[in-house]
Amino acid sequence: MSGQLGPARACGAVFGRDGEIRTLSGRVAAARAGHSGIVVLTGPLGIGKSSLIQAFLDGSGDRAGGGTGGGLGGMTALHGVCGADTGTAPYDGARALLRPLGLTGESAARHPLLRGAARRALPALMSRADRRPFAFDADYPVLQGLYSLVAHLAAHHPLALVLDDAHLCDEHTLRWFDFLLRRADGLPLLLVLARSTETEPVDGTPWAGFAAHPSCTTVPLRPLSPAAVGEMARRAFGCPVAPSFAARVADACGGNPGNASRLLTELRRAGVRPDDEGARQAGELGGRLIALSIRDLFDRKPGWVEAVATAMAVLGEDLPDHVAALAGVSAVQVEDAVCVLRQAEVLAPGRTDLAGDEIRAAVLESLGPGQLDRLRTRAALLLSDAGRPAEEVAGHLLDVPGTPRPWMASLLRDAAAAAEHRGACSTAARYLHRVLDATPADDTLRLRLAGLVAHTDPEAAIDLLADALDRAPDLRTRAAAAVQYTTTCLAAGRVVARGDGPTEVLAELRSGTHLQEPALALESALLLTGSAARTNTTARPGRERTPEPLPAHTGAVRALVTALYDGSREEASTHARRVLDAPGPRTSWPVLASCTVLALADEVTEALATLNDAVAQAQAQAQESETSWALALALSTRGLVLYGTGAIPESMADARAALAAAGRAAPHPALPRLALAAALIDRGEAARAEDLVAAITPPSPTGPVIDQQLHLMVRARARRALGDREGALRLLLAAGRAQRESGLANPVFAPWWAEACHTLAALHRPEEARAHAEYGGELAERWGTAHALGTAALARGAVTPGRAGIELLTEAAATLSASPARTEHARAEFELGRRLLAHGDQAKARPHLRSAADLAHTCGALSLAHRARRRLIAAGGRMPERTGAREDLLTAAERKVVTLVLDGASNREIAQSLCVTLRTVETHLTSVYRKLGVSRRAALATTLRAPATVPVRTPAWSG
Repeated sequence: MSGQLGPARACGAVFGRDGEIRTLSGRVAAARAGHSGIVVLTGPLGIGKSSLIQAFLDGSGDRAGGGTGGGLGGMTALHGVCGADTGTAPYDGARALLRPLGLTGESAARHPLLRGAARRALPALMSRADRRPFAFDADYPVLQGLYSLVAHLAAHHPLALVLDDAHLCDEHTLRWFDFLLRRADGLPLLLVLARSTETEPVDGTPWAGFAAHPSCTTVPLRPLSPAAVGEMARRAFGCPVAPSFAARVADACGGNPGNASRLLTELRRAGVRPDDEGARQAGELGGRLIALSIRDLFDRKPGWVEAVATAMAVLGEDLPDHVAALAGVSAVQVEDAVCVLRQAEVLAPGRTDLAGDEIRAAVLESLGPGQLDRLRTRAALLLSDAGRPAEEVAGHLLDVPGTPRPWMASLLRDAAAAAEHRGACSTAARYLHRVLDATPADDTLRLRLAGLVAHTDPEAAIDLLADALDRAPDLRTRAAAAVQYTTTCLAAGRVVARGDGPTEVLAELRSGTHLQEPALALESALLLTGSAARTNTTARPGRERTPEPLPAHTGAVRALVTALYDGSREEASTHARRVLDAPGPRTSWPVLASCTVLALADEVTEALATLNDAVAQAQAQAQESETSWALALALSTRGLVLYGTGAIPESMADARAALAAAGRAAPHPALPRLALAAALIDRGEAARAEDLVAAITPPSPTGPVIDQQLHLMVRARARRALGDREGALRLLLAAGRAQRESGLANPVFAPWWAEACHTLAALHRPEEARAHAEYGGELAERWGTAHALGTAALARGAVTPGRAGIELLTEAAATLSASPARTEHARAEFELGRRLLAHGDQAKARPHLRSAADLAHTCGALSLAHRARRRLIAAGGRMPERTGAREDLLTAAERKVVTLVLDGASNREIAQSLCVTLRTVETHLTSVYRKLGVSRRAALATTLRAPATVPVRTPAWSG
């Protein structure tokens, strides 16, 4: 195959990438100004990532057909490509980048750039044989040396590090990129990584960190439009192109520029004209022309060319020695074949891999029945003997039909463990499905597979677990399957009927005495689904401490039940942390449930840090699908935790993103809807919230208790916000009855008693509320967190008249100030200020009302903020109207300082302009940064254009 066009690029031009070029140019300008960042180009093979990078490096983006200007803008660029000649040895990617500087090899030690701290980078620049795993303590000096080297280069001239095929990059280099980004603030540095979405990266953890980094811009390369393909065709044919022809070529190639380029070349060689008739021919001959041209090439060349191409089609991009061994030819013949295939454009530019799936299919088309399977089996044996990673070997075994042999099953098990360790649950499940074909009687394997499948398809996981319930020969295995079945139903929002398998297993367990621990775990799980009641014969969760680690599902159930029913905060937190400390994906239901327990225990920072990892991991897994159940569940959980901390705008954003991720076929759309409705009520949009809740199918009284309680509480708060206090009270008392009947006893989760006290106080019936306040106070004393104790004091204060009530409200405000419940703290300050105002003490009321207004506005609780402002004005205070803008958070003096900062004034110039000291200016700026959640002056302009919100102070991506 010959031609003049490369993928999406010809004669220095790129086609259909104006938006991507503008994005790159903008990041270049920002980097040159000292705002370091990272750009990740993503897309399938042949989509034009390499061509776009080359145009970016050449500065030829401005010569694209009708395109916009682009290029490095004078930056120094270090460009490398990950591939067969780099491999995955430690720091191979770094060596590929730094090779143009002459910093690799034995002579690197004498290079003048490697002086001082940069000399610590030498082990990364010289060694290739070592394949040790990354260890932060051992690699820290090397990371520091590489950082010093790059910082030195960037200090002399703006620097761009550009790495193509970064999905093949080794873990050590990726960790260095992460290390570099965390310390690059202020450096004129831009990191550009191009990765394929069709190949999972060698190590996925750093990629999740990159995606979550504030300075990261992900640029997905979409399929080319018919207009862009038409411009490619006009350049290829040198004449006008009919729109129908361009549209048919774009459709035949799926908008893939590499495929379009090859098809246009073949169509031109076949004498097809770019008109309406040519459009018909393009549709008929598209894929076949490429296959025929490859067959023609093989017919004209020696047989070993086809053998090498076939080996490459099976192995992918690999070392020449492995290609030679699989093809049964010499290394010299492999080199000659690569030259022939590259000249014919069968190979991808700059790589030793075939240029696309169509070419791969055409190369393998002539293989007879069973030949391809035998080649894949030989390839797996070859790579296994060479010591390649289990996942790389197992990839060749997935499509081999029949029952896997014992050695295949062993490799597939190892590959599944590796994939699960890096969070690739769907990939691990594919491997275990094949292992299950070899060992269908392995019920433990079936449970493990169901746990992996549950991340992406809970309904399929439930079917697997139901099968395990039917097949398991012993009661202990059936009990483990029943626990996992129940928790998967709980996560998916499904009801476990009393006649289902888990309830039958529980009846069997209760009839015996030798399996107390499985009986306890299953009863606890069914208790959460509303399918079982507490019994006296089975020990209550939390009363028996279990020193040995529990399975993840059992540990999470134990943590939830201990927190919700037994009120033992320390024991619940211990169980939750054991689940979080165990290896495995962060997106699993046990992990999310354990984060919920920690949030109930006021351990919000730890919970949010794990949830941030879970969301990032779920986002990485969901890039290729339109819906993602795991992402929806992780976002919903984080949204509820954020709501509890008073981060209402962030909670709304997570709830909306969860609904978008869930899609129409989501098994559990109620949770994000309830989270969004709760936030809307605090924003003053109770009518919208009630409409949102009305669209949810009401949970069954015998269904999951968490769904039932959240549904009742949100409906009650919406009714009260709309003025229907009696209706709200009926719903709250219904929630209370349900909690008492089921045994729920956590004062923070769905605190109906506290809301009932406030509602009865508003109805001037405080005597009816005192029993509820006492009940909640007992629960709070047992749970013992500042949130629980403050909520109980606030409820008692709301229904206690006179000075005694003021003292209780003062206690509530002080206690809640030490808790993460910022909205409740604002509510306590408001109630205290309102009570003081009612007693005629305006001077004491004003600071509490002002604090309530500021804190509620910062949290995004606009309804409470407006009420507090009105009371403050009634108390003789002053406060401007809240508009929802971030400037509302600043004092008049702070606004003057910010105005001068935005005008470009230095701190000294601001001090002179306002006639204040330099220390005063610095104090004002520190306050501004704290209120707005920014860390430097440059971020002020962007931040002040955003709506008011509260910064989430969690170590989400801290080093």
